[in-house]
Amino acid sequence: MSCESETVERTETFDATPEEVWESLTDDDRLSEWLAEDVELEPFEGGEISVRDGDGERSGTVETVIEEERLTYTWARPGEEPSRVDFTIEAVPAGTRLTVIETAISGPVAIAEARWRPRFEALRRGLALVLA
Repeated sequence: MSCESETVERTETFDATPEEVWESLTDDDRLSEWLAEDVELEPFEGGEISVRDGDGERSGTVETVIEEERLTYTWARPGEEPSRVDFTIEAVPAGTRLTVIETAISGPVAIAEARWRPRFEALRRGLALVLA
């Protein structure tokens, strides 16, 4: 199977500013509201990410940080091949468009497409609380 077939992409528009979405992607407490139970992220290039939830632990390295525009990191479970997760943020008239693309570096992606849907819904709820 080629890496092109090992890609998951999801785009959602949130009623929030790019700054609020960025904070939800880079703040440990905000990440724990929607990504996993326990998240540690060093939001700078070369920083580490550690994600722990009921599915186990994934860890990786931050590759790209462009504040309020783009965040990219690799992550993997122990003994599994890593995947690259790329978030892009775009201001749109309805709020902020967030796209996540997860691409297997080799092997299956760390998180299936069906898993991004509930995470984005949790993000939407978290952003709604910020705006309230």
